[in-house]
This record gives sequence, structure tokens and C-alpha cells, in this order.
Amino acid sequence: MGINFIHGSDFHLGYVQYGLHERFVDFATTFKAFIKYGIEHDVDFILIAGDLFEKRNINAPTYLQAYKVFSWLQEECKSIGREPVPVIAIEGNHDLAYQRDRNSWLQILESQGMLRLLNSTEDNSLKLDYVDVGDCRVFGVGYLGASTMQSIPLIAEQIQKINQGVDRFTVLTMHFGMEEQARSVVAGEIPYNALLPLREFVDYLALGHYHNQYEYDHWVYNGGSLELFSLNEYGLKKGFYHVTDGGARLVTLPTRQFKRLSGNISSVKTPNELSLLVQSIVESEAPVDSKLPPIVELTLWGNLNFPKKEIGLPEIKEMISKRFGCLYADVHIKQTNDYYTVHESDITGMSREQIETKILREQVLQDGRYKAYVKQVVSDTVEAKKLALQRIDEKEIIRWLKQSFNQIQLHKKHAREESNAGELPFVRGDVT
Repeated sequence: MGINFIHGSDFHLGYVQYGLHERFVDFATTFKAFIKYGIEHDVDFILIAGDLFEKRNINAPTYLQAYKVFSWLQEECKSIGREPVPVIAIEGNHDLAYQRDRNSWLQILESQGMLRLLNSTEDNSLKLDYVDVGDCRVFGVGYLGASTMQSIPLIAEQIQKINQGVDRFTVLTMHFGMEEQARSVVAGEIPYNALLPLREFVDYLALGHYHNQYEYDHWVYNGGSLELFSLNEYGLKKGFYHVTDGGARLVTLPTRQFKRLSGNISSVKTPNELSLLVQSIVESEAPVDSKLPPIVELTLWGNLNFPKKEIGLPEIKEMISKRFGCLYADVHIKQTNDYYTVHESDITGMSREQIETKILREQVLQDGRYKAYVKQVVSDTVEAKKLALQRIDEKEIIRWLKQSFNQIQLHKKHAREESNAGELPFVRGDVT
């Protein structure tokens, strides 16, 4: 029979980005496109790894969006003469019910036959929920928050017991962020080493929570949110996974385009000069080639040389809208004289480690003392941070850093000796 399923997460239905009804519709349209892809590729099941909804207390229009898409899925399958494609889901942190409500909206959808919610219990001992579909056995654990790390060995033990004597492709879906995969440090990240108890028993770990795509060691997969939830995510890879016997392939869908512009205002002296600068920035960018009007953000950073209240924001937004025909134009003024400030336009598409490396490199070069050894200093500093995150004893990390420092000092000494050896053995004016 083989393996054939899609895995997505973080659809955030109900999000009204910038207060725009069009963005509310966009999130539902993209979710439907994800479901449609599953039908068109005759998948055995559709896996949702949490955060179907934007918030716990969704309104009626948001619920109707989800209900209509799932109903459409069942009707489409019926029209082509096949059983409805099973939708298997877990709750993300945005989906959890308030204690007073008892039931989440995902539980309501399950009660209506729209999906199968994997709702593992965690009382005194963890009890895993799972479902068999085709050649796959799918386990699922909803958002556990602070108890995620300590639950992983228990989950591994449960899977081992349940799968005793069973030969199926084992999928586990959870909702958490893996360490080093986001642009910034996020509370509750799980280091890869903590996942290793699962490695022997899980063939495919389907994650949700972080909105950027990543995969690790050919068994951990996170597609990210399909829509751009925040402009802080600009440039990040996003999509969902189509998993077959041939492996996991990332699929991206066409969505409303975003465009980010930036400019340094430190040399601008008057509001008129600022208008000319913005006009230059806008006209230097090509229009967006899309049927949907884009969303454009302009960030002006640096030292502002006149009162902020004199900036004509409506005029600037009008220039942007006229050039790009955008749905929405957003303008930010960020005043700073800090040499080490990192502007988001400079780190678009970069991982956290790449951002850290960039900042460290600039600091070493600016300091000057170890300019010739910048590559080693930066790599050793990044490595020291990794060792610290792995909870290696601090004395061992210090010892390792001192050893690296001594190597640099020894190399500098040898370089000086070689330089001195090449000098002539007499001084100017010496005639002996």
C-alpha cells in the first residue's frame, strides 16, 4: 500500500492581521488549498500538528471557516467516489480550551465527525492516543508546555510497548519548538539530544509551533505556518510536507505577497529630504507581480535629525500604495545610533546561528585585536554557546576557551618571530 500523507501546522484560522478582513479570508483560503492538495494527491490522511486556530475563544465566522473546509473535503471525496480523507490533529497552544469551557473547538469538530483528535492524557502517567491508517500508525500528543522535556522518555516507553510486535511506519506528532531553529531564543525550546529516546521508535516526528520550516536528521520535520503571521517572519522558508515512500518533500503554496523595504535616515536633514529618500527607495523596487494586492512595510532607521511629528506618514504611505498597489502599507521609524543594532532587513532569511555569527564577526572586526583570527574566534564562541546549552560544566567550557585563546597567542608569537627573522642584522648608518 505504501506511505502517502501530508503534514502541516499553524494555520491560525481567525487571525485578522492588521485588522484587515482580507487577511482573515487569506488564512482560510490557504488552509483550504492545503486540504485540496491532499485530495488531489490521493493521500491516506491529513495531519495537522497544532494551532489550527489563532485563539482559544474563536468567534462564529472562524468556526464556520473550519467547518466549511472540512465539509467541503467530505463532499469532494464523495464526488470522486472515495471515502473521506481522514484528518488527524492535535491541539497546539493556541487551540487549548479554557478550563471553564472544558471542551476545545477541535473537540467540537471531532464530535461532528470533521476530524480525529489525538488527545493523550497526562494524569499520574502518560497515556498515548493513536490511530492506524494504511501502513502508518500515528501517535499524537497535544501541547505540553513546560512538561514537554520530562514527558519525552515516557512517550518513548509508551510507543515501544504499544508497537510491540507491530510493523508499521510510526508517526509521532507534537507541538513544541526545537532548540536553535528560531531566529531568537524562545522559552521552552527542546534540545535535539532530549529527543533521542524517541529515535529508535519513531520514523517521522511531525512538529508544529515554530512558523519557519526546518528538518533535522532525516526524521524531525516542521513545515511552519503557510501564511506570513508576522513581518518578523519575512524571508523564512514555509510550507507543509508531503510524505511518501520516497521521503518527505516540502511543498509551498502561493499566498499574498509581502514586501519589506528599508532606508537609513541618518543623513536626512529635513522632512522634504525624507520624502525624496522614500521616493527613491520606492521607485528603485520593482512592482509586485501578483493577482493579490501585496502588503508592504517600510522601515526607516538611524538618527532622526528633526522632530518625529514632522514626518508626513500619510504622504509616505500614499507613495508606497501608488507604486505597489498594495492592500496595506506600514511604516516604522526606528531611531538608533547603536553600532551593533541589527536591522531586520539585514538578516532576512538567516537562521539564528547565522545571525549570531554575523554579529560576532562584526564585533571582532570592530575591536581589531583579533581581526586576523576572526573566523576562529567566532566559531569558538558559537561552539561555547552550544556547549553551555548542552549543560556542559562551565569549568570545562572555560578550559576549552583558554586552550583556544592560547593557540591564537602562540600563533601570534610565531608570526612576530618570523617577521623579525627577516630583518637585516644592522641599523641605518651602520657601515661595519
